Amino acid sequence: MPKLVGGLMALFALGAGILGNVDPLTTLSRAAIAFVIGVLATQIWYVFFTVRVRRVVSASSAPTESAPVVDPTEQEAAA
Repeated sequence: MPKLVGGLMALFALGAGILGNVDPLTTLSRAAIAFVIGVLATQIWYVFFTVRVRRVVSASSAPTESAPVVDPTEQEAAA
């Protein structure tokens, strides 16, 4: 996906350079810069905005009996 976004940005930069009658070397350098920015921006998007999927434990794999919950104050009083 990052290469796709970078490629689209490079194509837009090339198209804008051609339509604007810009020097070919400048147009290519702008397209290369747009490609790099597109790839980096997509990677940053993935780092900050993707939802991390957590594994959910199903109810069938949970233990049937659980240990009794003991209040710490009751333990101290019993000792």
